[in-house]
Amino acid sequence: MFFSKTRVALWCALPLVLLSAHQVQARTTVIENEAALKTAVSQQVSQLMQQQQIPGMAVAVLWQGKTYHYSFGQADLVKKTAVTPDTLFELGSISKTYAGVLGAMAIESGAIALTDPVAKHWPALTSPQWQQINMQHLATYTAGGLPLFVPDSVTDKTSMQSYYQQWQPQYAPGTQRVYANTSIGLFAHLAVAADGKFYADAFAGLTKTLELKQTYLQVPKALDTQYAWGYNEGKPVRIGTGVLLDEAGGAKASVRDVASWVQVNLQPEKVSSPVLKAAIARAQQRYAQAGQMYQGLGWEMLDYPLPLSALTAMTDPDFVKGSAATLISPPTAAVKSSWVHKTGATNGFGAYAAFIPSRQVGIVMLSNKRYPNAQRVELAYRILEGLK
Repeated sequence: MFFSKTRVALWCALPLVLLSAHQVQARTTVIENEAALKTAVSQQVSQLMQQQQIPGMAVAVLWQGKTYHYSFGQADLVKKTAVTPDTLFELGSISKTYAGVLGAMAIESGAIALTDPVAKHWPALTSPQWQQINMQHLATYTAGGLPLFVPDSVTDKTSMQSYYQQWQPQYAPGTQRVYANTSIGLFAHLAVAADGKFYADAFAGLTKTLELKQTYLQVPKALDTQYAWGYNEGKPVRIGTGVLLDEAGGAKASVRDVASWVQVNLQPEKVSSPVLKAAIARAQQRYAQAGQMYQGLGWEMLDYPLPLSALTAMTDPDFVKGSAATLISPPTAAVKSSWVHKTGATNGFGAYAAFIPSRQVGIVMLSNKRYPNAQRVELAYRILEGLK
């Protein structure tokens, strides 16, 4: 559903803690076989968990046409439940990649066009600023400075409409990328609604089509013991519900399923549904540029090969809060030589997914504690750059 009553915090930007590109490059070792991969992942994840006091992690590496799973630590410290490839974690903003593909499906069906004014799909937005903001602006966080979180005062459809109607942009549309759940969340909701669906139903349809049997917006009660507890300052936490949370950060999944999702995005040509196949490819097109980063629909891309410094720059809180941007209209085609990725976090979980289409490699890292984004991309970089 579009609206719910509980406000929850969904985190995307964290304090920047990183090694220099030289230090990380020096620690990248050549990985030539499965045994070397297991050793590299185990050593680096164990060190990270110790440094950041992370209770549990699940990692998947896609390489040479196979997916390798690694599990570490505990999903529940009280019950001492071990993490497995089937443990359910909160994905945070990785949820936006599913939202981006669902939005792309609405484009493929003709329900929306990126050039449509937002007011076309929400006629109640009658204030002047909304006549200048289109669906591409919402999808790329360039509407003019929408806030990261839905305000606490927004609890239902009436207050949501009032908020968006009264909101005033700080920037001209298409000139500044300001990362915001309120931006892509509204894009996905309106796109799916224009296609005649509720978001939760569209999400369920997507996961069913792709046979993602461990991916949910709301974890079924019967699977509660499979759902990890997140930890924040040592206290167990789980996300609640909130306005636009399903679209912007509410998904939960196992590392097995997220790895399958990454595999589908690595090879959209293998998807049987023509609309979905085209939508997955469309989500990796380039719709806006900020610094060295290109904004897709949910996914974010950088030209590959690339230095680690280019990745860590994208995690800098100052970049996330606002960076000069250029809208790309019409969008440019997906580039196989790209590092495609998305970070995600909630109060008690940290997540990262990345893949390189030209090399057909990818990685998923899910944890039940939030830790700096820069450390996620560093670890992923060391592993993926080591694969031969």
